[in-house]
Amino acid sequence: MAKKGGVQQLQADISTDEEFEKFLQRSGLLVLDIYSEWCGPCLGMVGSLRKIKLELGGDNLQLAICKAGSISYLERFNKKSEPTWMFVTSGKAINIMFGTDVPKLVAIITKMLQSTIAKEAHHCYEITELQPIELEQQEVKNKALRLAEDIELQECKRKRLEYLKSVTDCIMQNLPDIGITVFGPQVNREMFKKLSEPADPLKIQCKDRKVFAITPSDFTTVNFAAENPLASDVIEQLYDKELLMCFWKVEEALGSPPNVLRQYAHELTKETIKPPDEFNEEEITVPPIIVPLEVKVEIQREVSEKEAEIVCVEQHNEENTEEDEGEGEAEMDNKAVEAQDEGKSEDAKTYKTIRIPPIWVPSDQRTHAALIYTYFRGQTATFLPPDPIPEPPHIIMTFDAYKKKDLDNILESCREDIPLYGFFTSDNPQTAVFIANSVEKYNAKPYVPTDKIVLKVNKVNTPTLPMLMAYGPSYVSTNSVVGHKEACQFFPDNYKSALQEEAELHAVKAEKPKKRKKNKKGDGAADNEKEDVGPSEAQHESDEAAKTTPEEGASTTSSGEDSCESRPPTADGNNSSADRGSGDILK
Repeated sequence: MAKKGGVQQLQADISTDEEFEKFLQRSGLLVLDIYSEWCGPCLGMVGSLRKIKLELGGDNLQLAICKAGSISYLERFNKKSEPTWMFVTSGKAINIMFGTDVPKLVAIITKMLQSTIAKEAHHCYEITELQPIELEQQEVKNKALRLAEDIELQECKRKRLEYLKSVTDCIMQNLPDIGITVFGPQVNREMFKKLSEPADPLKIQCKDRKVFAITPSDFTTVNFAAENPLASDVIEQLYDKELLMCFWKVEEALGSPPNVLRQYAHELTKETIKPPDEFNEEEITVPPIIVPLEVKVEIQREVSEKEAEIVCVEQHNEENTEEDEGEGEAEMDNKAVEAQDEGKSEDAKTYKTIRIPPIWVPSDQRTHAALIYTYFRGQTATFLPPDPIPEPPHIIMTFDAYKKKDLDNILESCREDIPLYGFFTSDNPQTAVFIANSVEKYNAKPYVPTDKIVLKVNKVNTPTLPMLMAYGPSYVSTNSVVGHKEACQFFPDNYKSALQEEAELHAVKAEKPKKRKKNKKGDGAADNEKEDVGPSEAQHESDEAAKTTPEEGASTTSSGEDSCESRPPTADGNNSSADRGSGDILK
């Protein structure tokens, strides 16, 4: 922003570290107007600053405008649009203020100036140090970010559960007689022949079996609605292990798949008694076909003060059995105190045993469907479509329309991250009226200072968002949940970008008219005439299609374009748009 002559005379213009360090050496109260290059210093305060300097400050008040982008000490203020005032004395910051509240600024300068002249003590901060008001703002910002992340996470979970419910409903409807058994890591593929023996009496058929490596995300899906999920510590032991899973067909007359397969699991895990026979005079207990696997794992727990003291006393008694009793007691007390202090930070190793079942059968049909969806997706190919590609989370960012030249390069180079944008009469999705869907079309329209360019921006880990934030948006959605709702209002399903319009126009032009066969009565001439007319008709249709743009059809508030009678010259600065504006109205 260009600076007036009065600003240069009143305030030092600082743009380098060297100039900044030299300015800090000045005596008195230093008032720094810190600004970002794209925003410029605060010119609205010039009159008030001049009055204070002339009436109160004199040589005791030094004023400067400082470009944050080129001064390393002020890096944290770069790319911020809010006016920032820092008060410095003796090379240390003593206060800071944000905003354009003139009475507040005058009051702070007056108070700081009086205390500086009186050489009163101040609470000082390094220039690069965050002051209390900044820490408070940072905490408020972080709290808002955490809240936004929680909202986004909950919405993501809600959508995921909703989708899983729909696909498992579809699987249960199409495969009502199918169930899955999940065997533990102690059961391998080679054991299947033995595993299938109890299946024959139950009349269940294994249609497919595979070995899968277990991942946390898989079991999060499997257990989304499980009534008898595996314990969390068991699941942790299964990660990265290969488990055998079987895809069973169960006859409807025998019962539901969960009930029949649970009976099958019981047959595999029960002991049987073999009665006496000609080879054995007594009954023989036959062990189960498959048995649980016990895993011993180490756990950490903090040693209590009392436990540490007891351990230390016991060690001391063992080491000092031959020492003098009185001397030994005194030394024991000292070691007990030392152990008490060390025991607070030491961890004792303890172990627990985790019992991994040899087979898991979900008790509800939905979890069986979730297992089919996760591990036997090929069995659903005939009725379940592939998972849709999820739309990335996105937000709405709005800018004053005059920034269109600065944003044009970003809109062109970051199309993947900015799938849609448009010009509207405001940034309120409830009342905004559509103007144009490209910079070129907007430049041909009458310009109004309150116009906004609205961007739908994907919330992804790319440089796009930081680049856009550097241009000072007038509004940013608080989170992707709010952003999705606002995007649906600004860009409804019938909204077409300039690229989509161009593609449709080329498609219409490329479409060739169909040739008609000649009839027996010699109507070929008439047909040829129609064929000759075809291209012109197609061109006419394409021209009509080109006229039907979102400018006429896609508005957040109405189906027609807003009136241009009150709009001044075109957005690109030309004054030859009066006829165009009246023509649009007549349309």
